[in-house]
This record gives sequence, structure tokens and C-alpha cells, in this order.
Amino acid sequence: MKNLLVPIIASALLLASCSTGTAPSATNAPSATNAVNIPVQPEKKTDIYGKILSMEGNEITLLQSDTSKDPTFNMLPDEKKKYMSALDESARMALKAEINAATLGEIRITVPVGIGMVKKTAQWPTAPNAEASLADLKPGMYVSIWLNAQAGEKKVAEFVKIAFPQ
Repeated sequence: MKNLLVPIIASALLLASCSTGTAPSATNAPSATNAVNIPVQPEKKTDIYGKILSMEGNEITLLQSDTSKDPTFNMLPDEKKKYMSALDESARMALKAEINAATLGEIRITVPVGIGMVKKTAQWPTAPNAEASLADLKPGMYVSIWLNAQAGEKKVAEFVKIAFPQ
């Protein structure tokens, strides 16, 4: 019995000396209730709005809408929500149809992988956004695009917001 007791005690002492000495606590244990981080759209007006005609890799061809026909184009996001919420459903849909019918032509835009992207979860103005990715972009969708100012002449997206399908 003594022969078995010595190796067991030696093993226990060896394991105890290898321990970090700290037990998991609330501060270093992972939280099970972390909220999903949804990218926040820039607090400036969108640079380009239009309908996706085609996609090739991370390059999209967009039929650019004439935003001069959109009374909300120069509004910040909160102002736009307030304006659109004041309209009834038929007035909102008529405004969207008028805006979407006025176009400026096709434009190619690079959408880098990993940039901030969101998509509307419902049609109404106060509907929440959900996180989106390049895989969510499809021909026929309407998108608002904020351009990267450092890209110069090249059209490179900095942030993309996908409109709720109509």
C-alpha cells in the first residue's frame, strides 16, 4: 500500500505546482450573453443609391438612382427615419417608386470583403438592421453605398446598406 501512496502523492504535488493558481472568475470567463455587434452606418449622407444589375466577385454593377428626386437624400439617418415615419405606407411606396424610376446610368463599384454592411429586416422606416455580408448582395436589390474617400477616382465602398426587398 505504501508503494502506491508515494507515486500518487508525488503526482498530486507535480500537478499542483503546474497550476496557474487562479480559478475562473466572472471577469475572465467568456460571457454567454454577448450581444451581436451590428455595424453602424456612417453619420453622413449616402454617396450612391441604386439597383444591383450584376455581380462579379466583389465588383457590382449598379443602376444608379438620381438622388436629386429623393427629398430624404441629404438627411441624416435619424432625420430620414422621422420623415419616412410621418408618411403613410402608400405615400412611402409611391416615393420609393418615383426615386427608383429616376436613374443616372450604370456604375461599377468595388465592395471590399469585411467592410461594414447591414440589411433592413422589414419595410417600415424604424425596422432594425441586421448584419450583412458580400454573400447577401444579389442582382435586383437596392443598396445605399458610402464610398471610401481615400480611394480617389476608383469607386470603392466603405459601407453598404441593403434595402428591404420590394
